[in-house]
Amino acid sequence: MADVLAYLPYVVPALADKDQGADAHLAALETLCVALPYAYPDLLIAVDKVDCFVTRLPALVSATGADQGNMPVLAAQAIAGVVEQLPEWAESFEKNGAVQALRDRMLAVDNMELAEKCLLALKLICEECPHQCLRHGVAAAVLQFFDFVPTNEQKVALKIVAKIVEECDEADVPKAMDAAPALCNLLQSSDNTIQKSALSCLCMIASNAHGKAEHMDMLCELKVVDTAMRMLEKDGWKTIGDETLTGILGLLKNISSASAQAVKSLFDLGVCDLLRQMITYYSSSHSNSDKMLVELINQLMRPLETSAALKNAIVEQNSYLDQISSIVTLLIQVAKCGALSSVCYTCIVLIGNIVEVSTPAFLIKLQKTANLSSFLMCLLARKKRHVVFETLKLSKSLLKKQHQFFFESFDKEGVKHAIDAIQAQEKDRNSNHKLKMKNNMQEHCVCFNLDSDASSTDRCKIENNAILNLAGDIKKSFSVVKASNKSPYRLGCFTTFVKGYFAKLNGHTMTTPTQNLDRCRELSEVSRRLLSDKLPSTSTFVFAKSGSAKDLSDYLCNVAYLKPNLNNRQYLLERAKEVQYRLQKFAHLALEMSNESSVKPLEILVEKLLDSLHMSYDSFPVILSHHKQCTRESTMIPLRHSGIEDSESLHIKFVKARREKELQGYGGVLPIPISSKPDAIEADLWPNICSPRNRQGSSRLMFSYKGIQLKSSATIFESLVRLMNEGKSDITIDQSFWKEVHRISYKRNKSKKISSLSSSNARLSAVHEKLEQSLLKDPFFSAMFLGKLPGDVDESDPSYNLLFTLKILEGLNRFSYQLSMDEKIRLFAESCLRDLDDIKVTISPIPQHQFTSILLTSKLELQMQENLFEVGLVPSWCVYLVETCPFLFSFNARWKYFCLTLHRSFMGDDTSDPDSPNEEDEASDAPNEAANKTKKYKVTRGNILESAISMMAKHGSSAKTIEVAFEGEAGTGRGPTIEFYSTVSHELQRFGLGMWRGDNARKAEGETGFVHSSFGLFPQPWSSAVTSSRGIEFSDVVQKFKLLGHIVARAVLDGRILDISLSKAFYKIMLGQELDIYDIPSFDPELGKTVVEFQALVKRKKFLESSSETTSNPSADLSYKNVRLEDLCLDFTLPGNPGYELVPGGSDKMVTLDSLEEYVYLIVDATLKSGIAKQIEAFKSAFNEVFALKTLRMFNEEEMERILCGEHDAWAVNHIEFDHGYDAHSPPIVNFLEILREFGREEQRAFIQFSTGAPTLPLGGLASLNPKLTVVRKQCDGCVDGELPSVNTCRHFIKLPPYSSKEIMREKLKYALAEGLGSFHLS
Repeated sequence: MADVLAYLPYVVPALADKDQGADAHLAALETLCVALPYAYPDLLIAVDKVDCFVTRLPALVSATGADQGNMPVLAAQAIAGVVEQLPEWAESFEKNGAVQALRDRMLAVDNMELAEKCLLALKLICEECPHQCLRHGVAAAVLQFFDFVPTNEQKVALKIVAKIVEECDEADVPKAMDAAPALCNLLQSSDNTIQKSALSCLCMIASNAHGKAEHMDMLCELKVVDTAMRMLEKDGWKTIGDETLTGILGLLKNISSASAQAVKSLFDLGVCDLLRQMITYYSSSHSNSDKMLVELINQLMRPLETSAALKNAIVEQNSYLDQISSIVTLLIQVAKCGALSSVCYTCIVLIGNIVEVSTPAFLIKLQKTANLSSFLMCLLARKKRHVVFETLKLSKSLLKKQHQFFFESFDKEGVKHAIDAIQAQEKDRNSNHKLKMKNNMQEHCVCFNLDSDASSTDRCKIENNAILNLAGDIKKSFSVVKASNKSPYRLGCFTTFVKGYFAKLNGHTMTTPTQNLDRCRELSEVSRRLLSDKLPSTSTFVFAKSGSAKDLSDYLCNVAYLKPNLNNRQYLLERAKEVQYRLQKFAHLALEMSNESSVKPLEILVEKLLDSLHMSYDSFPVILSHHKQCTRESTMIPLRHSGIEDSESLHIKFVKARREKELQGYGGVLPIPISSKPDAIEADLWPNICSPRNRQGSSRLMFSYKGIQLKSSATIFESLVRLMNEGKSDITIDQSFWKEVHRISYKRNKSKKISSLSSSNARLSAVHEKLEQSLLKDPFFSAMFLGKLPGDVDESDPSYNLLFTLKILEGLNRFSYQLSMDEKIRLFAESCLRDLDDIKVTISPIPQHQFTSILLTSKLELQMQENLFEVGLVPSWCVYLVETCPFLFSFNARWKYFCLTLHRSFMGDDTSDPDSPNEEDEASDAPNEAANKTKKYKVTRGNILESAISMMAKHGSSAKTIEVAFEGEAGTGRGPTIEFYSTVSHELQRFGLGMWRGDNARKAEGETGFVHSSFGLFPQPWSSAVTSSRGIEFSDVVQKFKLLGHIVARAVLDGRILDISLSKAFYKIMLGQELDIYDIPSFDPELGKTVVEFQALVKRKKFLESSSETTSNPSADLSYKNVRLEDLCLDFTLPGNPGYELVPGGSDKMVTLDSLEEYVYLIVDATLKSGIAKQIEAFKSAFNEVFALKTLRMFNEEEMERILCGEHDAWAVNHIEFDHGYDAHSPPIVNFLEILREFGREEQRAFIQFSTGAPTLPLGGLASLNPKLTVVRKQCDGCVDGELPSVNTCRHFIKLPPYSSKEIMREKLKYALAEGLGSFHLS
């Protein structure tokens, strides 16, 4: 190659000499093209007459004639080579006509090789001279031959266009617009990369046009709006990817900002319905796309303000008005659920803009559908001054449009009351120096959020007295009109009615239907009037201010009879029965639908409570640091400890309180983690500040900041931040906070008083053993019993009574079956029901998701995006509500919270036998080494349970991720590991293990079946007197449950899926819930029904014995379905398990009416308690070796099944991706998707097992698979139709041959699914 470079000095003169013939020029170019890749810049610069490159090469590109041969191709190649070596020469080439020459040659398309070389040269020149290339029309030129070149060259062409239009000047926009038609066509490409690139180019063009109407109208005429909307319709916005979706929304936003024609087109295409679907979806999944959607709405509304013709066209069409109405509804929804005040502020501004261009008639209609007044009341309750100011402006605008109507509406919804309160508060601030200073503190300005041209130095629009003056103006307008004194929604009227209702309830509490039918009918009628008639029409303001929530909780808790001293155990038992009876009474009233309504009263009540709770927006502040927020997927695998624990710490100078005499001073500054609470710091401080003679006894300190005592339940970090930002609902911590040394004083807490709550809890725990029903032991009932929420909470906070009432109602709803059954049994006992078959539940609970607060969920989601969340930046309200009222948050939010906080519950360490032949440590390439190290273990498929026991003994408690490989099989990594968990969980269901109910029959020789139950698996009871049965050792059963505990815990920890159907009752045990007689029907309906009926007979017998009334035929009343109990020939053995004697000699002891109560008790005890106690203990202890089982209590039974066993109903094939030879329109892929859609349930399970290693999908279904399930073209050596599909389960790759027909593909796919199970030979 040195020889070639040696010729370089002679090549240049040959090119420079125009008189030499074409052959000489051609030879020189060939030598130059060979030499350039090996040359270096200094060598080129040193060549004599080097300037001829920039003058001669463009001319040779343009050379024509038959004798020129490949000269233009070689000249273009030479230009590319020179510019690649010397980018600074690109400008000289451009000045000497290279760009025009390359462009013209490319447009001629007379030689494909020449076109490709020109394209490459233009790409290199464009990188240095983008503006000049744009002016020469390169953007449009490179797209004209787009369909004639290979995919790689197509992508090069788009890169050229992107570079050219990225920062084009306003004057060059017309040239950029020349490329728009071709780019619009490319939006319909099936290649995702091409589609995204074309979209990106159009977005840049629209953005650079700076809102010029003529350019935006042109894009609209090119059908950009229509094409973009087609990409989004039919749920296309769910599948195109976040980047593409953001690009489309941004493009539509820019076009609609200046084009009235585009806005009209969007309305015609139903953009508002689409936005409604998207906002609803993203609000539930708590994505950040809400901001972009709101900005698009803003651009849609702007032309209405400036174009009278468009405004008139919109106003005159009802369909358009309906869409605008839906936009307002959407904005209200976003504002109410927005975790940040800035989002809320933006929504109010947009609604205000809509109000300004709306007619009074439209606004009246809008108030009836969207309830603007209630929305305004909710916002006026917030502390953010920008939100309050803009809300007052909106209120004033509405009054200006239709004064009388909105005055009455404001009066009803509490807006008038809120404005009075704001005016009084502002006057107090101005008269109080400290409050005035606090009022004048710099609040982060959001006035210019929607103004892209605003500067960060622009002055805030809200002056010191702006809110006071605006509130005063509105209040003056109130004097013009008076509301009716007889208005049905007056606060006093509703409050009186509510208090009267609960007085009647108290009076009727112990009334039974047989005692006073008229009084019971009166109660039902009053309840219907309140819950079904008055409550729906009552405003949130009136409901909240009336104290209805507290009245309800007081009634249900029987607060009037709550004694401060709970020493009397008999009193406690009687009180428990009284509270239970009140719950039963109210459950019947709240869950029964009236004939006139399809909505249950409890649904209305919960909605009112949640709306009232959202008025306490500022009680739940979001705290964000200066760190960049990170987006977290809602279905992520649990995180290990992130390793950023020391990224931030507080510097605290602890000083002794002024009047503290006993303690010593603490010298120096102490750095503390942000997760530290006062109790943790106390342990470090105590030895240093307490003299040796005073160190005995409990060390109790009180900490204060600027005279205010710090809460023990909150971290010191949170207490400081909230005290320093008092009154703010959105708190952002700047860098200076971490550098500052904070002073906290301490003194000795001499109070030795034990809280009455702790004492009450201790006594209540002692009574639990006397209570039979599980609901009486549930935390919600304990809270009711004590008349308050657990823990250190501020009862003066306006949210307290609402949270307490919601907790009670959620428990009532969850236990509605038990409450109703107990009530039916009582009615049977009292002969109100004659037949046992009448003991049926006639009410049903409302869906659990109706207790979810969208606002609190949004706030928690935003808080979890904080980078420091994992190491302790967690506001105490998050921790408290997740533990105490988890139902307030969506499942996805709780799952994410669990993932991010799980590392605090690890029980084990990483110690293991390093010399074990079956294990191998392997570190991941991921940057977070501590979080991604794995333990690898080999198992034997034929002896998998023993291998699993051995593996869990060694690594079960390890914080590392466990990966499994099968001996003698090729697969390794994610796929075999998922297969391992699925197989082990399957093997634990075999007959003959003695683990599950239904495994009582003797195992036939050679039988390999599995225990199956339609209602889920539940442990088989084992008598304490038996150590073996049917050749099964009880110790082996206990060991298997220990293995199950390990497997379940590791599956949750490592994000694996199990193939095991556990019963709802077993999940309740996992979640620490008590079981009772009413749980037996959930896993054994036949036994459960019989036992409940026996219990009803026991209750009737007791009632008759205690009643003064005598029955004409006692034996008939106490028979079991007209059969004497003794004639049933029951003995004291466990039904279905005759080897389990309930008492010694139980097989010889017959059940009589007198011993029926004992019989029922022993069946329940054996089935739910003593008979399964050791199995459950083994399961729980093994689970707790991995992480604390109690951390799962934020979930319910159905959610636990989703976590462990994946999604059963998330089969959506539109989440499958295609690559390496396939796209969505490839004929084999079309056939493949049709086959998948035709699969039945079992075929779906087999396909998922084949492609992922587990028979069910993880949380979120196909959409959440990581990596995504991808189908690629399989390279076949021989006959394609003879090949089988294969998989890479770790990467979720399906390698699919391009079969000649759909029938052959179906046959081969089904064969592969059958053969591929149980091994990795098709990997």
